[in-house]
Amino acid sequence: MIKHYLAAGSLAVLCSAVMAEESMLTPGDMPQEAINEMTNNITAYNKCMMESRLNANKSGQDATQNADDILQSCEPQLDELKQLLTDNNVNPGLTEGMARTLRSKAARQLMGQAMNNMAAQAAAMENMEKSQQQ
Repeated sequence: MIKHYLAAGSLAVLCSAVMAEESMLTPGDMPQEAINEMTNNITAYNKCMMESRLNANKSGQDATQNADDILQSCEPQLDELKQLLTDNNVNPGLTEGMARTLRSKAARQLMGQAMNNMAAQAAAMENMEKSQQQ
């Protein structure tokens, strides 16, 4: 029985030592300058997404390829954000979660826009075919 308590106690000490190494800081715990920089990085990512979408519409590529290209072109802004959070000792799970949330939100918007564009093109083609038949 004592061996079980010793094993459990050793495990608890080991787990607490591992947990102590992982930061419990949130982005709100960063200095104000870092928070401002974080906000600027998020704004830069959103701006990149908007500008890339406008440029992609001019390229005439497949909607899926456009979405992939846009997400890849804006990835450096997310890398900068993750580096800023890491440099300020923000919890790694929160850091990855923030980047993942921004990326998935952008992907959902891109796919929604792509689906709307494809539906509009299909409707335009159908209308053109109907007008040619008359």
